[in-house]
Amino acid sequence: MADSYLFRVIAIPAAVFLSVIFGASYGSGREVVEFVSSNGPRAGLVALCTVALTHAVLLVLSFEIARLYRSYDYQSFCKVLLGPGWIVYEIVILCGMLIALSITTTVGGTVLGDHFSIANWVGGLLIFLFVVVFSYWGRETIEKSMMLSIVALFCVLAVLVVQLFSGHANTVANAFATEPYQAGAVMNGLKYAIGGGGYIPILLYCAIGLRTRAEAVTAGIVAAFFAIIPATIFHFAFMAGYPEVIDQSLPAYWMFGFVSTPLLLNVYVVVMFVLVAQTGIGLLQGLIERIDHWKVVHSGKELAASGHAGIAALAIIVSMALGSMGIVALILRGYTIMFMSFIVVFVMPLISYGLYLVVRGRRT
Repeated sequence: MADSYLFRVIAIPAAVFLSVIFGASYGSGREVVEFVSSNGPRAGLVALCTVALTHAVLLVLSFEIARLYRSYDYQSFCKVLLGPGWIVYEIVILCGMLIALSITTTVGGTVLGDHFSIANWVGGLLIFLFVVVFSYWGRETIEKSMMLSIVALFCVLAVLVVQLFSGHANTVANAFATEPYQAGAVMNGLKYAIGGGGYIPILLYCAIGLRTRAEAVTAGIVAAFFAIIPATIFHFAFMAGYPEVIDQSLPAYWMFGFVSTPLLLNVYVVVMFVLVAQTGIGLLQGLIERIDHWKVVHSGKELAASGHAGIAALAIIVSMALGSMGIVALILRGYTIMFMSFIVVFVMPLISYGLYLVVRGRRT
């Protein structure tokens, strides 16, 4: 099963990529509103297409470079892509990881606290425990848990689609028919895609099973396609409450209460909370892979499982301290900073020198 084409090429890369970007890109729905739905109904679709295409290009090139050079941790990958400049990406990604973890812990604690009337710190503590425990258990357990979480998410989204178009189809159609097209959707889509796509080098452990160029291309395209499905469904659902949804702090939470039933909202909150935790788990696994690679080179063995858990615990504690900035502020400031940084240290090198490496198709 683990060695099958479906598992290696389709399931693992798609599940890991969506899980890693979910917390910082979808969890609250605020991100979809800021960069997609705020453009308007039709222009929002243009932004979504831009996101999908950008992610596909970045994933395909990254997976193929990782496969060609056997560079499945972000340090090894960036040494291939950036040479001596790899340290610049490391600085950027560590800052970006703290921003993403801050968003995930804040969103998880806020939504769980608001919905079930418990203190926000309880949700943060649960995320802390999730991340530390799964980091201790290791990569294979993390990948399997991510696949199960994504299956649960798509089941919830399937029910939401049925409820949306059985009760609000006319409202959604009217929004698309009457709202004028707004400019700026392509740039917003690029900002959204690059802000999340810049984390790709940290999740390249999901590409270890790719054996050929065709598999790398397929894995990248499929992962990009699956990653855009939640944003697309959210966008259509937001149009049932457009433009009021634009001003909501947690639009996904608000939308489920507006469009769906209390039962599905309860299920979504639980699934979303688990996926928010998976975002932190997936990001920190990338950091652990990098540290393990360094330790193997210098001492011949990986860090112990307790060391993995300790790294995860420290990172989550620091990110929780940053979470006091507030959800909207974190998203807006975080994506602006990451967008500019990732363009310089990842996107431009990848689509220039990285493309050259892929076309050449052999080791230097």
